[in-house]
Amino acid sequence: ANAVKLITNVFRDINIAFINEIAILFEKIGIDIMTVLEAAKTKYNFQIHYPGAGVGGPCLPVNSYQILNLAKRVDGSLNIVKAGRYINESMPDHVIELVNNGFAEAHKIVNGSEILILGISYKPDVKDIQLSPAKYIVEKLLENGAKVKIYDPYYKSTKVYGVDTEENLVDALTNTDAIVIVTAHKEFHDLEPTFLTSRMRTPILVDSRGVINQHEAKKASLIFRGLGRAKV
Repeated sequence: ANAVKLITNVFRDINIAFINEIAILFEKIGIDIMTVLEAAKTKYNFQIHYPGAGVGGPCLPVNSYQILNLAKRVDGSLNIVKAGRYINESMPDHVIELVNNGFAEAHKIVNGSEILILGISYKPDVKDIQLSPAKYIVEKLLENGAKVKIYDPYYKSTKVYGVDTEENLVDALTNTDAIVIVTAHKEFHDLEPTFLTSRMRTPILVDSRGVINQHEAKKASLIFRGLGRAKV
């Protein structure tokens, strides 16, 4: 039973890492990963996985290290599992890179700017921050001098990662310089780019979960950066 749990979760960790690595490549060559995945899933034996800011939760990261430790005890080698962990653990840094890139286009700097994190749960529509990539992203932005705000519908009016969370999205958006979508909660799928620009001070949007249509973002004059998304 433990072996079954390990291989099913490690399978997901590895496949998410593959998609994350492909997503970064597609950013560079101008192909939209979400369009590709929607087409790929029409093939009967393709199991879809989506790119993102990182892999969290109590199972996937832990199970990968459990099986790596098992292999080490018996002098085994699981290079693909190691590579998958390396890629997934590097994704929060890539999100920070996208943030910096957006600020560069806006001719602004992160230091002193207000940045809103949308979603801190490790996966959509749950109240759970175990090993969430949001923690690293928040800490890195604070380290770089940003004034970080957090809005998550499951963590209202509390303190997470040393930051007081916002009570409502409208107030959270007001006068922000950038938005970073970390978790694809259902609420965020309904965001209208024109609404975002109407509330923000600087219209920078970083979407790490494929929530926002980049063409609509461009129409709304957002400076858009998306994980695995072609620039438009």
